[in-house]
Amino acid sequence: MQDHDHVPLRRGMGDAPAAPLRVVLLAPATSAHTRRWADDLAVRGHQVTVCSWHEPGVCPDGWRAASAPAGGRRPLRELRAGRWLRREVHGARPDVIHVHSLGAHGALSLLLPARPAVPLLVTPWGSELRAADRHPGRALVARLALRRATRVVPTSREVAELVATRYRVLRSRITVLSWGVPDVLLDAGHDADPRLTRAKYGIPAEATVVLSVRSTSEVYRTHEVLAAFSRVARVRPDLFLLLVAGHQPVHAAARHAQREYLGLLRARAQDLSGRVALLDQPLGQAEMFSLMRASDVAISVPRSDQRSSSVLEAAAAGCRLLLSDIAPYRELLADGLLADLLPDPLVSTLADALSGTGPLNAADRLANNQLIRQTERGSLKIAELERLYREVVRAGAM
Repeated sequence: MQDHDHVPLRRGMGDAPAAPLRVVLLAPATSAHTRRWADDLAVRGHQVTVCSWHEPGVCPDGWRAASAPAGGRRPLRELRAGRWLRREVHGARPDVIHVHSLGAHGALSLLLPARPAVPLLVTPWGSELRAADRHPGRALVARLALRRATRVVPTSREVAELVATRYRVLRSRITVLSWGVPDVLLDAGHDADPRLTRAKYGIPAEATVVLSVRSTSEVYRTHEVLAAFSRVARVRPDLFLLLVAGHQPVHAAARHAQREYLGLLRARAQDLSGRVALLDQPLGQAEMFSLMRASDVAISVPRSDQRSSSVLEAAAAGCRLLLSDIAPYRELLADGLLADLLPDPLVSTLADALSGTGPLNAADRLANNQLIRQTERGSLKIAELERLYREVVRAGAM
């Protein structure tokens, strides 16, 4: 497997600048990751088209988004989607196609010609590979999509190993590339006064603030986070728990499930009035980072994950990190990140950690911030992605 620290390709002193690339992202247009990479590629001068299974909503200037035809029952909708996708790709004339996720968009990629005329990259999302463990249909989609890929680009070494061993992708076709942290957060994120952020969201000025940095959902075990906090709240009156509803699912059934989950969460939090806040309004990346800056402790405890941008951002913001004891987070500690790993049973281990937790000292905050600046700067990651695109395009032209 190739790591993301490979030596960059260099042009000679007299070489002309490389021409912009035409890139199709076959990806959910509502995803913050998709939008960020589309923005960053467009800023670097590339022509970006996002082909999404769902309606993209309002898109920024600089790149184009298109969505698959809505309506109709399967398999009619899939048939229409195949025609739509091939038409979009023909019109975009891409140099490279990059598939994000192996759910709906992995399935969409199978509607492209069996031998695409341009390089095809796939970034598998760890949660979908875990879901494939329980669903043979999803596993088949993942296997077929990965088999077609010119290059597979996971964000963690654990998922890279999974792709190599379970899905039998040649290690020479795997490149690990983290999403990193946007430069704007690293360079300007410490200007806002955390006291003003606390006042804006009704957070007590003197509280020790515990922030669950992932979306409120079963995947991120928010009920278990609340249960652990409830155990400790009686003996730690200074603690204040902040939950963020996060991204609203596109599917109606998933939105309904999220509303039910939030309803149960609110009911269980009633006994902790004044000690727990649930923010259910949409938050942009800068707003979320300001909340991290105003918090003392950040929690991310899924049963599976990749190299989470939210965790990296919380580290850059100076939070003490309480993380589930899973392979991608152990990778972060091996790379030098300072954090506490919590094995199962989560409610007990998280309660124990919260009972004695407090803000990081200045030296540890600085160490985590410097690590993220040195290894996870977003502009360097997008430059690596651009080099990877050019590498596979050149290889395909030989």
